[in-house]
Amino acid sequence: MERGRLKEGVPGLLWLMTASYVFFLLLSPPGWLPGEPVWAIRSETLQEILDESLNFFFVLPLLNRLDIQVMEAPVVHPAMEAFFNFAEAWIFMFLPLLLLDPRGDKLPRVPVWGAAMFLTNVFLMPYMAARSQQPAAAAGEKGRLAKAFGWVGLLVGSLAIYWFIAACPEFGSIADRVAYFGEQVVTSRVTLAFCVDLLLFGIFQTVLMGAAIAREHPLRWLRFLPFFGLAIWLIAPER
Repeated sequence: MERGRLKEGVPGLLWLMTASYVFFLLLSPPGWLPGEPVWAIRSETLQEILDESLNFFFVLPLLNRLDIQVMEAPVVHPAMEAFFNFAEAWIFMFLPLLLLDPRGDKLPRVPVWGAAMFLTNVFLMPYMAARSQQPAAAAGEKGRLAKAFGWVGLLVGSLAIYWFIAACPEFGSIADRVAYFGEQVVTSRVTLAFCVDLLLFGIFQTVLMGAAIAREHPLRWLRFLPFFGLAIWLIAPER
């Protein structure tokens, strides 16, 4: 009885979390949280977001290092560039996971994922709320798409860790980068929002992988390993 009541309360909790996320991280007035809300966002913040987006998956920085001048990569602090791309690599890998979700057949999974690539949990959290009210169906089987997304996510995520630690040595030591990142967390609402996103990605990964992987599967424990557990499971062959 208690378990049934808990399940009935999940959708309401997720909708409440969605409303709280949008209000506090996107709309709440200056002073409530670090940085500025979307309705008062500064041009400098918009430029930072644009620069990080142009360096998506490190494509432009890597091309420039190979002297392939498609266009000049914007100069972004490697700590922030790495953090942004790690988050993007994680949500990137959610597409095959969403497609395997046994509760997602009647939901717009691909549009939700596409929107989440830009606004992360503004769209992913409502999906989680909606899916919790759907009946469970048979889980799908992984295919080439899952493996391809797993490899891309793993490579970009691993590169992001290297980028944070060692890329662009002119930006200082690891300690300098950690200090800069910590400063951004307490002064930039965009960075704070991405930190919340990573926490929620870990929770949602656990739930979605738990639904998609059979209880007797030997790799089911990977759902508890943030980011890398998802990548390894997507790459691993079916039993």
